[in-house]
Amino acid sequence: MRDLPQRERAQLGLQYIEDAVVALLTEHQKGLSSESVADVLGLSTNLDPAHRSMIADGILALLARNGRILWDDRHGVYVDNPLRA
Repeated sequence: MRDLPQRERAQLGLQYIEDAVVALLTEHQKGLSSESVADVLGLSTNLDPAHRSMIADGILALLARNGRILWDDRHGVYVDNPLRA
């Protein structure tokens, strides 16, 4: 893996994280908040409480925009998208 260019390694790492988030939401059918996703996957930051899930927030927004997961506004959680491509 050290032979890969930095950008390619970063994209590969991002893909692993995205896949982990989708798998986690598949296991939790009622959905999870961004804070819960951050805690379970170890994506929490040491920042103040308002910014602890900043990394997870960005990844979740990207996954929702791409249709791999859905935002359940009624319950305030992210859920798996069973119709994802």
